[in-house]
Amino acid sequence: MEIMEFCKKVKKGLALYTGEGVSVSIKETVKNNGVVLHGIMVTEKGRNVSPNIYLDDLYETYEQGRTFGGIMEEVFHIYEESRLGENMDMGFFLDYGIMKDRVVYKLISYENNRELLRQVPHIRFLDMAVTFYCHVPKEGMENATILVYDSHLKVWNISKERLLKDAGKNTPRILPPRLLSIEEMMQEIFVHDACGKEEAGSGGGWLPDADGDGTGLKSKMYVLGNREKLFGAAVMLYDGVLERIADTFGRGFYVLPSSIHEVILVPEGKGEDAAELWKMVCEINATQVEPEDVLTDSIYRFSRKKRKLEKIF
Repeated sequence: MEIMEFCKKVKKGLALYTGEGVSVSIKETVKNNGVVLHGIMVTEKGRNVSPNIYLDDLYETYEQGRTFGGIMEEVFHIYEESRLGENMDMGFFLDYGIMKDRVVYKLISYENNRELLRQVPHIRFLDMAVTFYCHVPKEGMENATILVYDSHLKVWNISKERLLKDAGKNTPRILPPRLLSIEEMMQEIFVHDACGKEEAGSGGGWLPDADGDGTGLKSKMYVLGNREKLFGAAVMLYDGVLERIADTFGRGFYVLPSSIHEVILVPEGKGEDAAELWKMVCEINATQVEPEDVLTDSIYRFSRKKRKLEKIF
């Protein structure tokens, strides 16, 4: 069974479950790096928010032998969980006077998103692109984001430069930076897997005051992101962050793009081979990272002396 045939079958079953007054449709969504996800959108009369249930992972488990009945039970559960009790007031998105405190930025690959970048305001950053989105407050929808398009700038009557200025203030405030050693990150993952829960901000944190001698180094690798674990690679853009890390390390470091959500830092001076680090990034991106979460296959180096991030592979 092909994915679209599977979607049609799920659509039919969900339509029977929801009954009259509810429209169920198939929707293809283009995500980061041009990845197309298949889903079911459920639109109810009198509601202005429609749940979108992605089916690609469910389709994969179906192909591996899971029963269709089991698939539909999970779809029904997702639908009930995703429904909102009340309509959401989206009027704020039309008023930049309100929006300006919610707009933030993220980093994506420039080359892999050329089609998208024709439609959205962006700033070139090395071989990446800075794009913008609205961070919806958690009380409305947890971790919901609304991508900013060129058409929005016309409605708001603002420039791309104004957007960048506001996002530059908001992003570090809304999504504070977070640095952990690789050992702390693995411990956090272990605790999460063992306990089935995740404590934001546990293990590690932001940097102590820089001492400049590198004596504080306790690991060969560090993970840099934000406390929400959402589009954390953009922390590289925060004013003074990379400089402060270099001063605390007492040396420059390599930046390996783990995903759009975080990057790996490797302090210099331990006999690193840049070519081998690049091969490692390429292999991990190809085998371990979801295609829509890949940032780039490049690696970068931050020079403490030059106070500058440069692409080296």
